[in-house]
Amino acid sequence: MADKNKKARISQLLQMAWATKSRARILAIANQILELDPDNTEALMIKADSTDDADTRVTLLQKALDSLDKPDSYSQEDRDMFFLVLNQRMAYTFFAVNNIEKAFEFCETALKFEEGHGNLGDMDDDGAMKSLYYRILIERKDWQKILAETLRDDEHSLAWGYARLVAAWMIAPDNGQAVCANMFWDVLMISPDVPFYMLGYFPEPDENDEISAHEAFDFALMFYDVISVSDDFFRWFSRGVILFGLLSGRFDEKEREYMLDVIDTLGGYEEYERMSSIIVEGDDEAVIEMLAANKCLAE
Repeated sequence: MADKNKKARISQLLQMAWATKSRARILAIANQILELDPDNTEALMIKADSTDDADTRVTLLQKALDSLDKPDSYSQEDRDMFFLVLNQRMAYTFFAVNNIEKAFEFCETALKFEEGHGNLGDMDDDGAMKSLYYRILIERKDWQKILAETLRDDEHSLAWGYARLVAAWMIAPDNGQAVCANMFWDVLMISPDVPFYMLGYFPEPDENDEISAHEAFDFALMFYDVISVSDDFFRWFSRGVILFGLLSGRFDEKEREYMLDVIDTLGGYEEYERMSSIIVEGDDEAVIEMLAANKCLAE
């Protein structure tokens, strides 16, 4: 009877923890649960989410993973869900402290587990773990693996596009510029605003901006230093972004004068003049298609 009452109390406390938005309150509830059950998976995960200290967070997450080995602790479906979520959290935690190899280990485990358990697909429906995977591969400078992975990947996400572009450039910067140009326009088509956040041309979105702006900013925040893999790539990438920005009306009059000087310095002024005589008006997609069709950035 006592055991039944304890389980009921833990269930009640967990509902309270998931319902509140107060970080201090959540932590207090998690500690209450752990006093009743020191190995409670959810309470350990909640407590890990409530700390900013990476070492403490890893310790708690690892203990939560170990707790899944207890017999009859959860149904198999719940155990699978917790295993996936905890590995995802471990991957992000290690990446945040620049422990790339440990981040890669947990990220791979999460992706392989998700692939083998199709019922868990909704746990990563925005592709966040695959984005982290590509980001880690870039950090490892594993260019051949990136190209191999992107060839197999049917989900043409932003992370897929930027990883493929950077890898192709790093493998064949001189002979592959035409191919890289096509990849650049492809990734710009997926989200035209991302590179403007990456280069600091757009300010951080405020609370009144659309969700898409926040998503673009969040991605740029995670991938912004990827464009600095080489000085040549940074200059070439910046040239393409400014060219598109000028032709799509993304800069005000004062910014425009400055950007014309910058693109001249980057060697793209003649290209801008040529395209400004062709492109009169159009939405982002039309402008990008025109730039790609005229082989901009290919030389």
